[in-house]
Amino acid sequence: MRVRPKNRRRTLLRLVMAPVLAGSILLSLHQWPGTTRLKDIDVGSVPLSLLSTLAATTDDAIDGGGTGPACAVQSPVTAPRLDQPAALSGALGGDVAPVRSVLDPYPVFNGVAVDPENNIVLLSDTNRKSLLIYDRTVESKGDEITEPRRHIIGPATLLGFVSGVAVDPGRREVYAVNNDVEDNMSVFSYDANGNLKPRRVLAYPHGAWGLSLSLSRDELAMTLHDTAINAVLVYRREAKGVEAPLRYIRGANTGLADPHGIYLDDQNNEMVVANWGSWSLLTRSVYSSWRSSNYVPGAENITGGRFELPSITFYPVTAQGDAKPLRTIRGPKTRLNWPTGIDIDTTNDEIAVANNGDNSVLVFRRTEGGDVKPVRTISGERTGIDRPMSVAIDRKNNELWVANFGDHTALVFDRTATGNVGPKRIVRNAPAGTPCAGFGNPLTVAYDSKRDEILVPN
Repeated sequence: MRVRPKNRRRTLLRLVMAPVLAGSILLSLHQWPGTTRLKDIDVGSVPLSLLSTLAATTDDAIDGGGTGPACAVQSPVTAPRLDQPAALSGALGGDVAPVRSVLDPYPVFNGVAVDPENNIVLLSDTNRKSLLIYDRTVESKGDEITEPRRHIIGPATLLGFVSGVAVDPGRREVYAVNNDVEDNMSVFSYDANGNLKPRRVLAYPHGAWGLSLSLSRDELAMTLHDTAINAVLVYRREAKGVEAPLRYIRGANTGLADPHGIYLDDQNNEMVVANWGSWSLLTRSVYSSWRSSNYVPGAENITGGRFELPSITFYPVTAQGDAKPLRTIRGPKTRLNWPTGIDIDTTNDEIAVANNGDNSVLVFRRTEGGDVKPVRTISGERTGIDRPMSVAIDRKNNELWVANFGDHTALVFDRTATGNVGPKRIVRNAPAGTPCAGFGNPLTVAYDSKRDEILVPN
């Protein structure tokens, strides 16, 4: 794509998707003679504690300063002026060094699950495509990176744009679903570390986000938030390969609308789902192929579409098909705004919600429905909550975990915390203050010549 900045000089803008990262933008010019190249850095092989050292090197400086939510890796290229004819005499193409790139070399947290019996916490990372296992009591004492106990990362793991996670304390297993590109769930041992194959892999339809285990029923459930599917799938806990679900919830009466977080409540025999509110329904089966004989491309295969208010919906744990919810939390009093991850405290009958749209955590009574106010809200500048994606309640230690997507932290609060309060502990996957690019599988790019800006849809 050729663009013309205000100074009328020609610039070639090239988008390159870095295979090691979830996404980066590289801005490339012609490979000028004498150019100093960016070093080839396998970010996936660099320990977290060394990334800050990498950031300070002179050859590949990571610019954490300036404004805007990005961590820019600046190549020390000195390009000639583009209005000089000699500068454009060479042929474009080949092994071209970028002039600069916008990327985030650090993990970005998404899902969180805590196991107080084995004293670990599991966090998923969409950016470097990995899982991080920390000691439950670990924290950053200052601005430094908190080193994980184990880091599962690499192509053999089949981890990609990983979102929902779950833990099985008795079997010492961790579960992780990929949301985009890689439509599979990987299962690992608690002792897994580095680039290794999963114990089991389960393939499923596109668009999974949330994940929950029912240990008493030996089942697992995941949400499919693709707005043309809007479904919950329930599998055997040990399902693997291309295995059909035991049952699924999907249909116009279900109240599922861009479902994200999910919780299987063994104690109360309920399934709880957080919905963003976007809804449409593709008439093909969840398991039918785009190329199957019963699918005809065109709008006639989609049953309308609408935007609903975000909600929390409750179902019998055995619900299937086009099942209506038992009750629904929805309405302006709820303050729900992109409710993403959820967790339930069955001891105190409370639901915690990562409210991504307004940087808060909401807590509701589990038994309530309708347009109800949360019983507690954690929000404000002191909390450090920034685009929260998931929450996890540690009932044994009376703590609440929050995974931030907007910066490089996971936060730990008292379970009953409310208002604009600071966390009791912070887990950092980058030095304090490191900006976050916020990329979520960027698949295209556009240039706004009027505002001289690059637009990156995720």
